[in-house]
Amino acid sequence: MRLNVILFCLLFSFAMFVGAMMVPVNLDSDTLPNLVARTLPAVVEVRPGFARWMGVGVLVSSDGWILTAKHLVEKQDVMIVTALDGMKYMSTTIIEDPNNDLAYLKIDIEDAPHVKLSRSYPRHGEYIYAIGHPRKMFNSVSLGIVSNVRIDVPGFGFDLIVIDAEITGGNSGGPLFNMEGRLLGIVVAGSVYYSGIEANLVVPIMRSEELLDGYLGQQKIPTDCNSVGVPSL
Repeated sequence: MRLNVILFCLLFSFAMFVGAMMVPVNLDSDTLPNLVARTLPAVVEVRPGFARWMGVGVLVSSDGWILTAKHLVEKQDVMIVTALDGMKYMSTTIIEDPNNDLAYLKIDIEDAPHVKLSRSYPRHGEYIYAIGHPRKMFNSVSLGIVSNVRIDVPGFGFDLIVIDAEITGGNSGGPLFNMEGRLLGIVVAGSVYYSGIEANLVVPIMRSEELLDGYLGQQKIPTDCNSVGVPSL
């Protein structure tokens, strides 16, 4: 009898511990909705030509630079970019990264809502969220944590971020944000087998800055603004 009581207490304590680990202790009920409301206006749909499949991109400057995944737009003559308000723009691929699954598009727009960039790698276990269009469920949000950082996966890139947030078809090119609404990187793959496990991969934003800086010389993406070009909530 005493042994049964001890076993019950141990199992109960373990269950409580696991449950506590699964709850985002630093997030209240308004944190994520407010962050999504701030960052969603900068997220766009990217559709190669008139293809039936599409992915995601994110505006990183007020004058229309869009960061996305290279595999989504490579070898395409024209892309159709659809903003949150339904406006459509024609674009071509301006820059492609030969070493990472990243590309930049450019659309003709002024005062575009755009995200603020992170200046560092996320920490192991840090909470993050991604926005995408998985299976045509537009502007879907998935919450998770950073499982690993700075790993190399041939064919996808270097110093990649691994996350456990749900990533499926339609998330390609989409943004990954931290809990300050800053852009951490671009989602490039979901359920990729790496070291015997399935991994969801993100190219860190530092790689994209190197890419654009190489194209524009010393001109930098502005970062001294609100998380997007709209009033903070």
